[in-house]
Amino acid sequence: MKVTIIGPGLIGGSFALALKKRLEGVVVYGWDQNADHLQEALDLGIIDHMAVSLEEALQKGDWVILAIPVNAIESILPKCLDGLKAHQILVDFGSTKKSICAVADKHTNRAQFIAAHPIAGTEYSGPQAAFPGLFEDKVMIVCDETESSAEAITGFRKLCKMIGMSTTYLKAAEHDVHLAYVSHLSHVIAFGLSNTVLKQEESDEHILDLAGSGFASTVRLAKSSPDMWTPIFLKNKRAILDSLENYLDHLTHFKSLLESEDHEQIRAFLEKGRAIRKILK
Repeated sequence: MKVTIIGPGLIGGSFALALKKRLEGVVVYGWDQNADHLQEALDLGIIDHMAVSLEEALQKGDWVILAIPVNAIESILPKCLDGLKAHQILVDFGSTKKSICAVADKHTNRAQFIAAHPIAGTEYSGPQAAFPGLFEDKVMIVCDETESSAEAITGFRKLCKMIGMSTTYLKAAEHDVHLAYVSHLSHVIAFGLSNTVLKQEESDEHILDLAGSGFASTVRLAKSSPDMWTPIFLKNKRAILDSLENYLDHLTHFKSLLESEDHEQIRAFLEKGRAIRKILK
């Protein structure tokens, strides 16, 4: 089997490594607009061959994976669909789906496209961050699956299972709303907290000396790549704004409880939030 990875960084690179670990005879081609990243992916054994151009990369794989920022996916998606051969399947791994699917839906080769989102990742980026176990016991979301061919969906589900992933299905618009709350909002909060602390605590030494594990785990996501997250925030603007409004309502409510020193209501607020432990075990 031949696989092309457009963007062999954390997500694309880990997918390639997972396939190579679990399947015999997988040959991986790669392309990245960053030549240094592409060479690094080759040196690390993530890819077996470097394509000299996007056009060449698109011709190589039975499966073509787009693991690049969501704005870049939208930009090159029509070109990618234009050049597909009858046996090829194109998959995008973007973290937003509605606008990407809107582009794909207009194309005659829509049935050869799968809109997917692996719910996996770390705060690190680039080829050096990739590792084969990233997707084990994680979920792959597939959006608007009825627009893709049944054969493509079946094949992709098998690939996901081989690397340890389960598969679930959502409408693209539903995906973006849900992810605004359970992923995108948490990144906004992490970046906001990081900016707040960096402005207040002028000395790096103070942060290192005083911050405990709670701060480190909360702000960890602020290490994530701005190149990846800026387009996600903009593409999912409406849903993220709604989630932010709801979050700010809760913060304002807590602020008023603290100002009034309402011990019982503060405790009730905390106890209600603590219910998340029943879900996240």
